[in-house]
Amino acid sequence: MKEIITTLEKRADFLQLLLSQADTILVALDGLSSTAAEKLSKEELCDLAAQIADYNAKAVKSEHFNKKKLAIRANMTFHEGMLSTVEEMLASLKEIPVDGLYFSDPAIYYLAKKYDLVDRLVYDPETLMTSINDGQWWLDHGVQSICISPLLTLEETVEILSALHRAIVTVHGRTLMSRSYRKLLTSYQEIYEKDVDLSHNKEVTLIEMKREGTMPVYEDETGTLIYSDNVLDSFDFIEKVLASDPSGLLIEGSYLPIEEQLAAVQAYRQILDGEDSTVIGKEYREQFHGEPLDSGYYEQKTVR
Repeated sequence: MKEIITTLEKRADFLQLLLSQADTILVALDGLSSTAAEKLSKEELCDLAAQIADYNAKAVKSEHFNKKKLAIRANMTFHEGMLSTVEEMLASLKEIPVDGLYFSDPAIYYLAKKYDLVDRLVYDPETLMTSINDGQWWLDHGVQSICISPLLTLEETVEILSALHRAIVTVHGRTLMSRSYRKLLTSYQEIYEKDVDLSHNKEVTLIEMKREGTMPVYEDETGTLIYSDNVLDSFDFIEKVLASDPSGLLIEGSYLPIEEQLAAVQAYRQILDGEDSTVIGKEYREQFHGEPLDSGYYEQKTVR
């Protein structure tokens, strides 16, 4: 069964996502995550895990029960001095019912082996998972699945999906284009003596010389992240994607209003349930015609 995964951008939106058609809620955790999403404390993570467990216990009696899962986006790069803290956090996950750990740094894999957590791992190096051999190596070493880079063409995406099967593909939302562990906005602010605090500010955008759209840029304690100027939608291509047998569809919530994120989850669920993707896509685009919806890199190479 193909699952729908979506991100929790704000703690306050959790209940709406829990009641949505998403199968897995992907959350950011303080100390493990580098993202524009609100980062949870370990105590908040435990609270969400308890709510999901309670939801599943009650919903199991329902005729249309669909188990909800909780996963962590552990996508930071960890330096030597950070590993003891990371290991402590991973050890605590033995006691917390978390179903997935989306990681990019191989250090997570080695620590997960120590605590028998490898089967919860999802290899997600964001823009870097671009080859069958890379994905196959991780699958051969016990991770539950891998995430394909959202910056590939449709042809490249289908080729990898068809070969690996246990692969997740990003089908909707603003995609991460670039990451720097430098505090670029803080440096800009200091050099040009800007009065507005640009760190942890979700109102900041930039325009690249070769692009027309505005790209959200966000700086936190982990560095600077630049997101795409468009909102990827896969409605014109989803049938080809599904025919290649992905294990999951990822809907990124970064910089999306929660109403739009929930509508995207509902739309892709309807498609998975057999409804016409052309009709669903048309309805979605009409509803959110003000958004820069786009086919991303399905039809073009990343470099423009």
